[in-house]
Amino acid sequence: ATHHLLGATLIEQANPTSLSTYTPFQMMEVRRDKVRHFGGSYRHNWVLQGGQWKILFQRVDMFNAQASYDYVIQAWI
Repeated sequence: ATHHLLGATLIEQANPTSLSTYTPFQMMEVRRDKVRHFGGSYRHNWVLQGGQWKILFQRVDMFNAQASYDYVIQAWI
């Protein structure tokens, strides 16, 4: 099981048809009676197409102060 906590999304750049956002996050994963914590940030580039905002690019930057990653099975959305 996982639990995600998102920080406030910041708009880094914007114009009428595109924008770039930054969102910090923390995630807790419980798997086989072990708990792991992850932290990082999401970066998205958005574009306005047909009157709707769509994700053009998504990037996930992770850090882990505990250890290296044994495995990462989580689907990052």
